[in-house]
Amino acid sequence: MAMIKIQLGPDEEAEDIPGMRSMPNEGYANWIDGELFFFDHHENLRAVHGEYPIATTSAQVRMLIKYLEKIEARMKEAEA
Repeated sequence: MAMIKIQLGPDEEAEDIPGMRSMPNEGYANWIDGELFFFDHHENLRAVHGEYPIATTSAQVRMLIKYLEKIEARMKEAEA
């Protein structure tokens, strides 16, 4: 299935849900690292869209991981 990009603004695009569901794991990993998040010159984790900070310390990254683990459990339940 071809990926469909959704235009958010002049220079911003997002993936659609069917495209994300069919994305291979390697493609998703690349998408996370290149199109969802990036590190700025101060080593802060930022969102590509809007460039707002996601985490500024390793403790915040650990909290984000714990949050995502909860989301993972919730999504596994929904898939069952």
